[in-house]
Amino acid sequence: QRFFGDEARKVISIPTVAAAYNDEMNHVDRGDQLRAYTSYDHRISRGAWQALTWNFLLEVVLINTYLLQRKGCPKWRQFTDPKKWKECIYNSLFNTYHSQSRARKRNRSGVEDDIDDIQSQRKYMQREINHVNRKKLSDCLACQGFKQGQPRGKRRKRRHLQDITGNPQSKHRGGQGKQTWYGCRVCDVAICNNQNCWYFYHHLI
Repeated sequence: QRFFGDEARKVISIPTVAAAYNDEMNHVDRGDQLRAYTSYDHRISRGAWQALTWNFLLEVVLINTYLLQRKGCPKWRQFTDPKKWKECIYNSLFNTYHSQSRARKRNRSGVEDDIDDIQSQRKYMQREINHVNRKKLSDCLACQGFKQGQPRGKRRKRRHLQDITGNPQSKHRGGQGKQTWYGCRVCDVAICNNQNCWYFYHHLI
């Protein structure tokens, strides 16, 4: 009362810190409330926005790291192209962690060795030894255009068995292919008696 006297309102000067606190004092509670409503893992969230958020955050990280290495003093040669920097990050992550992945190989059958390994290539060149009767009728992979190590599409639904003749024709992905009893003993996949199919599948031609 002594300060205000008879005035109902009075303009006084206060420290800037106090003024900012008075204006923003409620923002922490409001921020907590907004995060509770829009949490990334909110149990009632639906739709593709989570993927969009992930892509956005990934782009932010990539751009920020690019700027940091561009402005800083890294131990490697600085990247001046953001695209090259992204490719470097992608390749480094893949080369570091791909061996730890427990994901099932997508739609592959048989045992497929490293096609770049010299010892493996020597085994595949021995067609007269490794091209054997597999005791089961299967579609030739090379006739379908597949090569060793290439992911293959899902199999079509099985149909009723039909009469089988010497080397029956079977449609593959809109084209024509062969069914065969023979295949690669090493890879355990079906390859018909055409020698071109053998060498095509194993990247030898």
